[in-house]
Amino acid sequence: MATALAMPISTNPTPQKRPRLPIATASGLLALLSEPDPTLVQHALTKLLSVVDTLWHEVAEALPDLEAIAEGGALGEEDEDNDDINMAVDNTGAAVVFDTLTRQKAAALASRVFFHLEEPRQALRLALESGNEYFNVLSPKVEDEAYVERLVNAAIGEYVKKRRGEFDGAATSGGGGAVKEEEEEEELDMDKLQSVVHLMFERCYQDGQYGHALGVAFESMEKDKVAEILDRLLTSSSTSGSEEEVVATLKYALQSAQTLITSKNFRVEALTLVASTLEQLVHSKNGDYSLSNTKEAACTLVLCRQILGEAEAVGKIITSLIDATAKATDEEGEDTALLGLQLCFDIVDSGDEAFVTKVAQCLPKQVVEGSSGETTDANDTRSDITWAYFSNAHRVLTGGFTSELSLSFLYKNSNFDKLIMTNLKKALEERGMSRNSVLHNCAVTAHGYLTAGTTNDSFLRDNLDWMKKASNWAKFSATASMGVIHASHTTEAMTLLEPYLPPSAPADDPNAEHPTVSATGGYAEGGSLYALGLIHGSHAGSSTEKRLEASTFLRKHLRNSHANEVISHGAALGVGLTSFGSADLEVVGELKELLYTDSAVAGEA
Repeated sequence: MATALAMPISTNPTPQKRPRLPIATASGLLALLSEPDPTLVQHALTKLLSVVDTLWHEVAEALPDLEAIAEGGALGEEDEDNDDINMAVDNTGAAVVFDTLTRQKAAALASRVFFHLEEPRQALRLALESGNEYFNVLSPKVEDEAYVERLVNAAIGEYVKKRRGEFDGAATSGGGGAVKEEEEEEELDMDKLQSVVHLMFERCYQDGQYGHALGVAFESMEKDKVAEILDRLLTSSSTSGSEEEVVATLKYALQSAQTLITSKNFRVEALTLVASTLEQLVHSKNGDYSLSNTKEAACTLVLCRQILGEAEAVGKIITSLIDATAKATDEEGEDTALLGLQLCFDIVDSGDEAFVTKVAQCLPKQVVEGSSGETTDANDTRSDITWAYFSNAHRVLTGGFTSELSLSFLYKNSNFDKLIMTNLKKALEERGMSRNSVLHNCAVTAHGYLTAGTTNDSFLRDNLDWMKKASNWAKFSATASMGVIHASHTTEAMTLLEPYLPPSAPADDPNAEHPTVSATGGYAEGGSLYALGLIHGSHAGSSTEKRLEASTFLRKHLRNSHANEVISHGAALGVGLTSFGSADLEVVGELKELLYTDSAVAGEA
C-alpha cells in the first residue's frame, strides 16, 4: 500500500527586501540640475555626491553648471543672449537663485571632479566654498582621507607661496609669464586658506606631529606660529612626560631652520625661539645635567647658540656643565665635565677662530698668585678638580690640543713608503730630465701629498741635492711642500724653516730697520713664508698663541717685501692662512695695500 507523500505546510514568508543596484550612469541625475525646482537640484546633488568617485567622468561634463550653482546664480546666466542655453527658471520666467546648502553641495561635487582630474588648485578653490561638512580637515571620513590629504597639501603649498611673497615684499603673481598664469586662475581666499592651514596645525597637535607643524611654519615664515608650536610642545612634554620626543623635535627644528628657511632675518628669529625653548627645558630640571635628556638638550642648545654667534651664552653652558661636577656623584660629575670638554672639541672643529676665541674668553680662568688680574668670589668656591677641567677646556679651545692629537695620529699611522719616491727619483734621473722639468716639480708635489701632516721628511734630507734642482716657481712649491709635510707642527716650525726664511730685523730691537729686500729671486724665501702659514693654519685647533706669533712675523714681511713680488706672494698666502676666520680688519687693510700695488703675482695671492 502506497503511502502518501508528506506535503509541506504552505507558508507565506515575509518577502525579503531586494538590494539596491548601484547607479550605472549619472545622466538622469545630471538632467535634474536644469530643473527649475531647487529641491530637485539639491536631491540630484546629494545623489551625485554618493557616486562621484566612480562616475566622475560623466559628472565632469556638467562642471560649468556645477560652478554656476556654487557661485549662487542660475545655470547659463553668463550667456543670457544664447537662446539655446539650458537655463533654470521658475514659473514666472525668473532665474533661480539657490540657497547656501545647495551651493555648498555643488561646490563639493565640482571639487571632487577636479580632484579626480588631477587639478588640485581648482579642487581646493571649490572645496574652500563647500564648508566643513564636505571638507573636514580635523577628522575626515575614511573614504575621504586621500581627497582631504591632497587638498591640504595643495592648501599648504599655496599658503606658503603667498606668505613668502608677503614676507619678501614682492607680489605673489611674480612677473612675465607668471602674471599671465595668475590672471587666468582665480585667486584663492586668503582667510579661508589660512583657516585650513591652521586647522592642519590643530590636527598635528592632536596627533603629536609637532615636527610637521614646525616645517610648515618655517616654510610659511610665521614667527607667531613657530612660538605657538614650541609652547604647545613644552606643554605636552610636561603633561605626558615624553621629554625624549621633545628634544628630538627640537633637534629636527634646528636642522630644518638651517635648510628650509631662506631668509636670514627669519632664520635668526626662528633659531632664537628654538634656543629659548631649549633653555626652558634645561632650566625646568634646575640644571640637573645628570639626566640624559638634559645633556642632549644642552648639546643642541650649544649648537643653536653657536649658529647664532652667541659666544657668551655658549660659554655659560660649558661653565655650568663643568661646574655641575661638584653637585653630582663622582661618576655623573665626570661624565658631565667630559660632555663640556666634548662640546669644546665640537666648537673648535667648526673652524670659526673668532668665535672659539670669544668662547674661551667667557670661560673662567684660575688666577695664579703673583700674576696680573683680579679674582672673583666664584674662584674660591671651585675645587682643584673643577679648575683642572677648566684648564683642559682652555687647552682644547686655544691651546692647540686638537692639533697635537691630529699630528700624533698622523705620525703614528703614517704608511709612507720611501721606496716609491726612490724609484720615482731614479726613473727621472735615468731619463735625464733637466732642472726645469715639470716632472721634477710633480715628483716633489707627490712627495708632499704622500707625507702630508706626518712630519716624515727623511727622503728630503737624504736627497737635498736632488731637491735643489728645482728653480723659479718650482723652487717656491718645493719649499712650500715642507709646510704640508709638517702641518700643525708649530713647536718646531721656525727651526725647520730657518735656512729658507728671508732675513728680518732682530726681534729684541723694535727700532731696528728691516733688511732691504732684493727685487729679484726670492722663490725659496717666498715658499718658506707660505710653508709657515701652512704649518700654523692647516688645522683649526692649532695654538692661538703660536698662530698669532706666526701671523705677526708674516705680516712684518708682508709690509716690507713689496719690492719683491714673489716674497709678497708667499707672505700674503701665509697671512691669509694664519689669520683665517680671525675677523681682523688690520690684516684686511694690509692685504688691500698689497693688492693696490697692481702686481699681478702678488695680487694673485
